[in-house]
Amino acid sequence: MPSQKTTVIEHLFDLHWDQNTQQLRKSLMSLDDVADGIRACRSKGVTLSDRNPANFLKDILRGGNASQNWPASVAAKRYTAVQRTGAGECFEFIPYLSGQTEPFPEEFPVRPDANRYPIQSTSIPLITKSLGRSDETWHIQVAVQLRVVETHFAVAGAFNILELAHLQSGIKLRSTEIDALFLGKTGSEKDPQPVLVTCEAKQAADPLIPSQIINQVQAAFAANEDVDVTIPIGLRTMRGIGFYVVEFEAVKRSDAGSLTQLTFASDSILELRPSVKGV
Repeated sequence: MPSQKTTVIEHLFDLHWDQNTQQLRKSLMSLDDVADGIRACRSKGVTLSDRNPANFLKDILRGGNASQNWPASVAAKRYTAVQRTGAGECFEFIPYLSGQTEPFPEEFPVRPDANRYPIQSTSIPLITKSLGRSDETWHIQVAVQLRVVETHFAVAGAFNILELAHLQSGIKLRSTEIDALFLGKTGSEKDPQPVLVTCEAKQAADPLIPSQIINQVQAAFAANEDVDVTIPIGLRTMRGIGFYVVEFEAVKRSDAGSLTQLTFASDSILELRPSVKGV
C-alpha cells in the first residue's frame, strides 16, 4: 500500500509541473516546501507531522518498497528523486537515466555468489553479543571490532591498501552522515600516500543508495583537504551469515564534484563464526 508520503510527493510534483513545456518549473524541494506540501494534503487524509521533514525522502528509500511508494503519475513522466541535505534542502526531482525502468532500481544488490571468507567473532564478549540489535550503529560496532573492512581489502579488495585504520563512526556533516570513516595508506611502503575509505551501512532489507554514498565521498573530501583519493564502500548485513562488503572504484578529488554514478570494483561476504545477534 502506498505511503501517505506518496500523496505529498505527487502534490509537490504537480504543483511545479508545467503542462505546456512538459518540464518542472522547480525541481529542488526545500524543507519548507515539504512541510507546506504536508499541510496542503491534510484534506486528502494525510496525517503526517510537518515539524521534521528532514528525513522525508530517506524514509521512503528504506526497505525494498521505494518504487512501489513512488507516485505512478510521476513515474509515468520518468522522474525519480534524490535526497538533498544542507541549506534547508530536502530532495530533488530528477529525470530517469537512460535505460532506467523504475524510480528506484536496486543497482547494487547482495551477490550471494560473491567470494566468502570466514572471520572470527569470538573476540566479542558474550555479554556484548547479548545486547546485539538490528540497527546500523550495532552493525558498525561489530564490523569495526572484527576488522571487517580491513579484512575485505586484505583478501578481496580491488584497491591496493597497505594500511587501514578506523577513524570515527557516525560522522554527522553538513551535507550527509558517514557511518564509518577509515584512513589508509597506499602506494609503496617507502612512500605511502593517504587514502580515505567511506562506509555506508545498511540493514539486510535496505538497499544501498548510490546518491548517499556519493554525498559521503564529496563530504569526505570537503572535510579532509590533505587526501586526494577516497574509496567508497557499502556494508550490508546478511542475516545469520555476516556482512556483504561492496567496494566501488576509487574517486579522485578532481572528479568528486561531477560524480553522479558509482562503478563496482569488488565485493566479498565475510561470514561471522559464530554468528552474532542482530547481524
